[in-house]
Amino acid sequence: MPSRILKTRAVVLRTRRMGETSKLVTLYSEDEGKFKATAKGARKPKSKFGGALELMTEVQVVCYLRDERDLQTLSDCDALRSFPALLTDLERLSFGSAACELIDRLTVERDPNRRLYRCLSGVLVGLEEVEPAQVEPLFWYFQLRAAEALGYRPELGYCTSCREVLAGEWLWFSAPMGGGLCARCGPAAGGIRVAGNSLRLLAGLQALTAYRPEAMPPAPARRGEIRSMLRGFLECHGGQYSHLKSLDFLESTATK
Repeated sequence: MPSRILKTRAVVLRTRRMGETSKLVTLYSEDEGKFKATAKGARKPKSKFGGALELMTEVQVVCYLRDERDLQTLSDCDALRSFPALLTDLERLSFGSAACELIDRLTVERDPNRRLYRCLSGVLVGLEEVEPAQVEPLFWYFQLRAAEALGYRPELGYCTSCREVLAGEWLWFSAPMGGGLCARCGPAAGGIRVAGNSLRLLAGLQALTAYRPEAMPPAPARRGEIRSMLRGFLECHGGQYSHLKSLDFLESTATK
């Protein structure tokens, strides 16, 4: 079967050794979505791939693509942007890894989504640049934008049951029902009780067209509650493979 040449920007989601000198890489590309490819000789000291095929690196790849194959072959790869600051900070590294893992687990192969690609490349840039206090809120923003790009947008402004505006000190959240619930509907719907301010913070993030640190309070309260809502929502709608192992260690040591 004839092959076609694909030249596209991509982010390295995952790598592993293949044979003595090669690598198997999982890429999320701007034009083709997720795909796996072999990089022959990538582990040789003088490989033409150099250090481009490392986790979280944004690259320009040239690939011989065969539609009938699950595993493609990389012809060339150049690093467009790497993120060294992510590699020297445990928190930034964990959230960057989690962003890549989320895209890997919630997407199928060869299903392009340029909006999702922009979410991924943008959060990696942001994680390197924002102040330490903004690292986790930026990841919350990424989770909301990624969910929307995948068609899972949570409802955070109105009760998913009765459509009443979500107001008050205490509200409810249900991942299976798709978002927030008012104080009247929440108990019967089997949701979790959350602070109204937590839902309103997420609603404010969701309304942003680009992340703005000044839109966030200096120290968002009830971080554990916010993590739980977002993680539960994505795992509920993403299926059995959407659990993010990259966040497990961080959450076990994080401030609630």
